[in-house]
Amino acid sequence: MTGAAITGQVALIEDDHTLVINRGSEAGVRPGMIFVVSSATGPTVTDPETGKELGRLSREKLRVRVFDAQPLFARAHTFAATGDFYGLLGIAFMSPSCEDAVTVDVGDTVRLLRESVDGRSERNGTDR
Repeated sequence: MTGAAITGQVALIEDDHTLVINRGSEAGVRPGMIFVVSSATGPTVTDPETGKELGRLSREKLRVRVFDAQPLFARAHTFAATGDFYGLLGIAFMSPSCEDAVTVDVGDTVRLLRESVDGRSERNGTDR
């Protein structure tokens, strides 16, 4: 991996399949990297003893794969590693079912999950 975790936010929703994150090649982002898009608007966790708010749970919304890394931002498309035909090929897809629709918002957090679709470093081809 790149050493330090890469985190950022969704900066732009380009279309139903593509988004822009506010980290790019200057932050170590490269094509092939997989990011988790999460929302911090989950339930609030409260300490039962003190009543103090401890924070909010983060919920994973989806995973995206970077296909274009500019110096200050990167473009990524929806991605799912599944046992189906599309997942095996590692290509972007959108489920035809409306029940599976996910809403991503500008400002949702993103964090690096792994460097590439197959778990191999895009830089040197080593296994992770």
